[in-house]
Amino acid sequence: MLGFLAMRPMHGYEMARYFDRDDLTEVCPIEQSLLYTYIRNVEERGLVSWTEERVGARPPRKTYALTEAGRLLVNMWLRQPAERMREVRVEFLLKLYFLARIDPPAEVELLRRQIDVCDAYAARLVVRVADSDGFQRLVAQSKLSAAESTAKWLRSYAWEREHASV
Repeated sequence: MLGFLAMRPMHGYEMARYFDRDDLTEVCPIEQSLLYTYIRNVEERGLVSWTEERVGARPPRKTYALTEAGRLLVNMWLRQPAERMREVRVEFLLKLYFLARIDPPAEVELLRRQIDVCDAYAARLVVRVADSDGFQRLVAQSKLSAAESTAKWLRSYAWEREHASV
């Protein structure tokens, strides 16, 4: 929710439309009713405020905007790589989605930092593979394969992004 509001103030229905229009449901499926639950949650935490607007004869609607605390929180979150590989396929992809719209140079920088995290994790796993056997080795090899694959996938995307603006 905070990522949407970092783009601009909007009402809940506008946020919900992004999920269908931009295929965000492939990354983070969400029911519209849950969206409003999340909005109330961040509102209760003081991260968003709202104004009520009337458009024609329609019922009034709330337009949400980030508070200063919300803006600080989302800006910090957007620029931190995912520490766990399982977070890359959801949390990290959401970060890239929002950064591409809010701050494209920061998107490329986050990609580089995420690749560094993947490479460091893979390096630790190489040692674990060498120092283990049996089931422990199998698990370490599985994690190493995932880390290497994720880094390769991200390098390819980073190359595309860096050369798209050329």
